[in-house]
Amino acid sequence: MIDCREAVSRMWAYLAHELPVKPVAEFEAHLETCQRCCGELEFSRHLREAVAEGQGATPMPPELRSRIEVLLAGADDSNRGSA
Repeated sequence: MIDCREAVSRMWAYLAHELPVKPVAEFEAHLETCQRCCGELEFSRHLREAVAEGQGATPMPPELRSRIEVLLAGADDSNRGSA
């Protein structure tokens, strides 16, 4: 039987259906006895779905983007002078 640390290390591959059969069976056997990892899996599943759907994403206002670009350009210029 795998421990929680190993289960967590397999979680994202499990959600992506990228684990071979034996590691999947070990992972699922661990979930049958570990409430904590079941919760972690549920959270990870929701997070993955939210990211894939772009939920909660708000577009950046154009003026903010411009200010960030100016700051980054200034930082890039100052780094060149110190090389």
